[in-house]
Amino acid sequence: MERMATRAQFVGPVTAGANYVLVDDVMNMGGTLAELSNYIQMGGAQVAAVLVLAHAGRDKSLQAQPKFVRILQERYGYEFFDTFGIRPSALSANEAQYLVGFRTLDEIRNRLATAQQEIHRRLRAKGIAHAFASAQLDAHVASALNP
Repeated sequence: MERMATRAQFVGPVTAGANYVLVDDVMNMGGTLAELSNYIQMGGAQVAAVLVLAHAGRDKSLQAQPKFVRILQERYGYEFFDTFGIRPSALSANEAQYLVGFRTLDEIRNRLATAQQEIHRRLRAKGIAHAFASAQLDAHVASALNP
């Protein structure tokens, strides 16, 4: 859940109509690649291939199975996007499979809050809690400005 709490964010131009090849060293849950793939597709381009050097996730595919996407959409609707900032269809296979295991959105939110506290605790132990707090404040301000 800590990866869901700190999803990768990408900026920069995407050439509409272009084909992209995604390359990563290690894929665990697949969130970084799924987020990049979603970013590229939202920019009007296609992901032609994905290459990883090591794969440590349970499900070897990157794209979530349609049945898991459907379950998440039916169970949580728009609240899922409000919680994570990502559509269920943009999740990786491992992320979707993990999240289907939760029975309610409150369970997900509680686990997400616990993960955020753990991230904060680890960063504070390393002496970088201020940077984390600043990032949280920036995200809060950005969400307030762009409802």
